[in-house]
Amino acid sequence: MAEVGPQARVGPAWWSLRVRTTVAAAAVTAVAVALAGWLLLRSIEDTQLAHVRDVTEAQIARVQDRLEAGAEPTEAVDAEVSAATGGLSLVEVLDEDGRTVAAGPTFEIEGQRGAIALAGDAGDVFTTRLPPPEGGVVVQGQGGRPPERSTQLLAPTVVSAQPLERITREVDAPGGHYTIVAAAPVDEVQRSVDAVRRALWVALPALVALVAVAAWWLVGRALRPVEAIRAQVDEISGTTIHRRVPEPASGDEIGRLARTMNAMLDRLEGASTRQHQFVSDASHELRSPVTAIRADLEVALAEGDRADWPRVATAVLAEESRLEALLADLLILAAGDESPPPPDGATVDLAAVAHAEAERPHTVPVSVSVAAADAATVPGSREQLARVVTNLVDNAARHAHTEVAITVAHTATLAGDRVRLTVEDDGPGIPLDDRERVFERFTRLDDARARDGGGGAGLGLAVVRSIAERHRGTAYIETSPLGGARVVVDLPSAG
Repeated sequence: MAEVGPQARVGPAWWSLRVRTTVAAAAVTAVAVALAGWLLLRSIEDTQLAHVRDVTEAQIARVQDRLEAGAEPTEAVDAEVSAATGGLSLVEVLDEDGRTVAAGPTFEIEGQRGAIALAGDAGDVFTTRLPPPEGGVVVQGQGGRPPERSTQLLAPTVVSAQPLERITREVDAPGGHYTIVAAAPVDEVQRSVDAVRRALWVALPALVALVAVAAWWLVGRALRPVEAIRAQVDEISGTTIHRRVPEPASGDEIGRLARTMNAMLDRLEGASTRQHQFVSDASHELRSPVTAIRADLEVALAEGDRADWPRVATAVLAEESRLEALLADLLILAAGDESPPPPDGATVDLAAVAHAEAERPHTVPVSVSVAAADAATVPGSREQLARVVTNLVDNAARHAHTEVAITVAHTATLAGDRVRLTVEDDGPGIPLDDRERVFERFTRLDDARARDGGGGAGLGLAVVRSIAERHRGTAYIETSPLGGARVVVDLPSAG
């Protein structure tokens, strides 16, 4: 099976973030406007139909009041027609047998004023297509079908293509029992709804197109700094790591992204600089013992049998020991950033490690003071923590006049229980301004002193801090009551 490379997972260029955002904005706008338009049409239709019903109910109520007051049906309907100024419903009064006893023309459609006869037990509504010139009527049923039975038209009729809003009310009047039927045409309602619908059909595409253009422009403007950042990052390599991406003046997410990337490039440049310096310093430090070994061997070979080979072997072994220690420190520092922290299950008795270190031979006496030895256990690697104690004691012994003191103590803090390892001497001490610098790699405050006189490579304290940080601790320097320097390693307690 062919391996799928990174390019196979990249989408097509035309389906970019700009296109996707524009399509999403247009789709959301279309759905929102369509829903809003539908709600608007429903609201207009419901509002106008409610108004038609209210007007029709008011007309029926007035006709009912007149009938209940003793007026004849014809008088009641005519009075309503005479009092109306327009916009009336079709009003008809039926007797107990369902016959029309009064009706009045109430509205005008297509320029013709007339009435619709509401006759029949089922309340059928019939209309004429057009009034003939001779004054007769041509009757047709709803939907263009002929009426199933004949009906008496009391007045000239008009054509209404829309349904009617029909309301019926029973009335007990002095003249008998009547049924008032009112039918209000909804042509005007339908015309209003159709007008709004046509406007929406025009406005919807225009609004969607406007939103799409605006989204396309805004997204392009917003992504312009991103493209500038991408182009700049694409040109940065190991030799141009000093370059930085442009930072937009805005304080938005893109501006923060640019500042974050520049901060990352700063860290990478610093790491690259330190790496090059580390390689340069390491090459120089490794070259010194190798050169010394080569020189001793060349001199011995030149002397032949006259050479003091035991002395040469001793000198070579000393340089080899120095080279081995230097390589070990370099390996620890090189692996410090990549190596995982020690397993949580492993614990180390720091007091026992301190006692074991004090028993080794040193140039000055080394004393150990342990407070609460039962609480001096820390999580971590015994080999690495022993290297911390060894480096600290060797460094202190190299500068001490008469003594080196090791102290292991348990302390309780707000952050939890801690174990503090301190190694101090009575030497000249370390100036305040140099107490942080000495933890850098290949830093020596005694450069004037020859290495064979006791000077180190400047890696001991750097190794101490690296191991301490890998054990979730820290290392720093204080002034010792003995007069010299006190190096403190603070580690979390295993308890």
